[in-house]
Amino acid sequence: MVPSDVMETMHGRRDRIGVGALAGLLVAVVAALLALSAPGAGTAVAAGTPFARDAARAEVHRLINGERVAAGLKPLAVDLLLASRAHDADFACPAGGSTPGRARDQALHNGLTHALSGCPGRSIVDVMPAWGYRAWTGEILAYDYESSAPVTYQYGCPPGTGGFDCASGGATTLVSATVATTVRQWIDSPAHNAILFGDYDRFGCGAWSGTGSTAYGDGGSFYACVFSKGGPSARADTRRPTVGTVTVDGSPLAAAANANAREGASVRLTARLADLDVLGRVAAWRVSVDGRIVVDEMGGGRVDTGRGSIEVSATVDTTGLATGAHTIVITSEDLAGHWSAPRTIALVLAP
Repeated sequence: MVPSDVMETMHGRRDRIGVGALAGLLVAVVAALLALSAPGAGTAVAAGTPFARDAARAEVHRLINGERVAAGLKPLAVDLLLASRAHDADFACPAGGSTPGRARDQALHNGLTHALSGCPGRSIVDVMPAWGYRAWTGEILAYDYESSAPVTYQYGCPPGTGGFDCASGGATTLVSATVATTVRQWIDSPAHNAILFGDYDRFGCGAWSGTGSTAYGDGGSFYACVFSKGGPSARADTRRPTVGTVTVDGSPLAAAANANAREGASVRLTARLADLDVLGRVAAWRVSVDGRIVVDEMGGGRVDTGRGSIEVSATVDTTGLATGAHTIVITSEDLAGHWSAPRTIALVLAP
């Protein structure tokens, strides 16, 4: 069972209607859905695959926007304030006190509810006007117990397909099974579908691991996405992340220097990644050797940064590479899908 929940409001009016009656209505909607999960044939279960929160919510952003594009709609801008408060950032209550970010709040209390734990009688759409979001807003929630193992996700599968690898779908991408299943559950629900493909222009999502037993299962992951049409323009994520200091086998690499190693040896790379936006997060990194990707966001490069910068490491096996010069390229990705400028290293192998 994969539970999910949806709330949408046009500020100034609040009504309640049933699931499936959303489209075209300028009203508030609160609908609960408890749906059977039918993972697609591409679902893989692998023990030990890490659940990295920032990587997972970056995948949610990517899948939602990919589905909107496949449906002929504009992608949504990632709003850094909404993303931080959908994820983990505490925010103030109108009557005093504070409440945790939405995904973290769900995980801390092991359940799905639009009620803010620190703000009695309030939902996030109640407090969003104070932040400058005064038009159409919405929130969707989900809990999912699938693994973080990588699966192939296909864009454009019709609602009700029962998976994420339909024959009639479009382009494919590699994401974690838990995110793929969650987004498909939202697409297959009429109420959630109306939010995902609704008339918004910005959003932000969060992901958090469960802390214990829930009504739906043990462990698992909680997701929250907050949507808005209009809002403060300064909160869009417009800047690319960076790849800073790089070390090779523990030694800092000067800008114009080569990295040297013996043929067949393993080379340990360490890089300092940073997001230039104050509320931004680095969600992934990628390493390629001579154009062949050896670390990516679904492999050892899955990162969970917190705020600011993070140091990441990977081992490159040179077995099978010829003596002489090879090109290593390091890049990083932020929540909005922006990739950094590449950092290029010349790796020279000696016999």
